[in-house]
Amino acid sequence: MLGFRELCRGRRFSFGQVEALVNGQRRLFDTFQHPGAVAVVAVDERGRVLMERQYRPSVGEWLYEIPAGTLEPGEEPEETARRELVEETGYEPGWLRPLARFYSSPGVSTEMLYIYAAGGLREVGARPEEDEVIEVRWVPLEEALEMIKRGEIRDCKTLAGLLLYKFLLG
Repeated sequence: MLGFRELCRGRRFSFGQVEALVNGQRRLFDTFQHPGAVAVVAVDERGRVLMERQYRPSVGEWLYEIPAGTLEPGEEPEETARRELVEETGYEPGWLRPLARFYSSPGVSTEMLYIYAAGGLREVGARPEEDEVIEVRWVPLEEALEMIKRGEIRDCKTLAGLLLYKFLLG
């Protein structure tokens, strides 16, 4: 990458172009600058996953998701995972374990997504942001995997998180 030129800035993110050498020629690529995000597969002692049904204005749909959120400036991913889990669901994790980190869509975005498993949950009360509309549900892990098969879960971080959890820990 030779440089970034911002074209538009929103409340938290910016959109612009990166210049890169491709086959010896300078080329411009549209890029969404993102500070990174976390997602958490929170599981209780009965093997149920803490899921959210959340309205997403960008796609105009209600989606099933695992809790997730954007890193704040200076915040480490594990701190973000703890904060978002409490804010969105009202549960504080007794432990967190990193499962993976990956670029969510490297063709157009700089977002690095960190996936965590969480357990030892303690209910402390949710504190959602004022623009979040979230319904929290406990779903048995096997049922969540069936929801993937049926096409009911269409959120990438949730698909990846549930499958990573099942493959690595389940």
